[in-house]
Amino acid sequence: MNFSVALHLLVQKRFGPLVAAQAMGAFNDNLFRFALVNLATFHGLTIMGLDRELMVPIAATALTLPIFLFSAVAGQVADRYDRAWIMRRTKLAEVVLMLAASVGFFLNNALLLVIVLFFMGMQSAFFAPARNAAIPTLLKDNELVTGNALVWGTLNVAILGGAGLAALFVISDDSAWLLSATLAAVALAGFAVMCLNSPAPPDAKDVKVSWNIIGQTFRVMSFAFKAPEVLRPLLGVSWFWMLAASVVTLMPLFTAEVMGGDETVGFAFTGLFTIGAALGAILCGLFTKGKDALGFTIAGAFGLAIFPAFVALYTLGWPEPDEDALAGAQVFLADSRNWPVLAGLTLSAMSAGLFMVPLQAMAQRRANPELRGRVLAAGGIMNAASASLGQFTLFVIGLLTLPLQTAFAFIAVISGLFGVLGMWRLAKRGKSQE
Repeated sequence: MNFSVALHLLVQKRFGPLVAAQAMGAFNDNLFRFALVNLATFHGLTIMGLDRELMVPIAATALTLPIFLFSAVAGQVADRYDRAWIMRRTKLAEVVLMLAASVGFFLNNALLLVIVLFFMGMQSAFFAPARNAAIPTLLKDNELVTGNALVWGTLNVAILGGAGLAALFVISDDSAWLLSATLAAVALAGFAVMCLNSPAPPDAKDVKVSWNIIGQTFRVMSFAFKAPEVLRPLLGVSWFWMLAASVVTLMPLFTAEVMGGDETVGFAFTGLFTIGAALGAILCGLFTKGKDALGFTIAGAFGLAIFPAFVALYTLGWPEPDEDALAGAQVFLADSRNWPVLAGLTLSAMSAGLFMVPLQAMAQRRANPELRGRVLAAGGIMNAASASLGQFTLFVIGLLTLPLQTAFAFIAVISGLFGVLGMWRLAKRGKSQE
């Protein structure tokens, strides 16, 4: 059990500041993004009179588009310069952007806020490859799974905290002050903490950074496809992001149209999924022995096959609820018929955490050090693409008027295939070692 290793890493200068700084960044990203979405959805914040049905996807695209555009360049930067230095610069950029966001909230200027959100996405596009490439430089080989578990566990908690506070802040009369003070303070704290981290030297100082976005994107993706031992875990991580995006998008509809719950129930569902994923990641880190831990990924994959399938089958055929009389969280939780759904969603999320963490560590461990930043940046591109594909899948389900449970069935089938593939890889590895 690696509980002592986890605690040791959290207090180490080589890793603890990175974990804290990236968690603060995730908190700010989601506080800002969900505040903007809530203001557009419930308080009429708009650009040139656009409907809220258009404002929400505009906000989502403003955050994800820079990841597509700049991840390839960011991968080159992560291989060329010290990764801790890059992360400090991106955290400093976050401070400036949060001050600009404060102006946007005080002026109630949606256009300015969307522009800031775009640059926040750009900032994240540069931070993520530097972080992922730094981790195998800062940690020992047998610490990688535990380290990734700490990163992704705290990340999920930070996401939930940011989303929850956004919902509370926007209903306050002092929302502009609360949002501005919190965003600026957290950004400053994140920069200060990141300044404490140990250096993470690059492995390819002679790389020439090219800003040819299209050409470099194809080149970076080619690096990943030429390294199948790295590509396989990266594809698995991308499936996790597709699943997570699908669940986040699906939850409000599933809550209202299947479970008969209101917004408080939807937030509870999202909270359970986020906390469950964090618990799964942390449990993986605590119990792994520091190796590839493919067994945890296989267990997580089959969990993602079993529990979402259970939720789909259990709720299939339920009577359509009255949308004018949706239940609040207290009434919903008092109905014991809903408890199996809560358990199924929580166990699904824990399985997702178990599934993803070893794969991220595998990709970091197996990547060629001289190409690590660029190869892991290719993973970021795939993650953004798969998240968009997950939302498109839900659109297709709606277009075909299929029941919402179809999404859970889709998750179960694909995850089961990943589990079978993982067992085949494990068996093949065992034979090669005989």
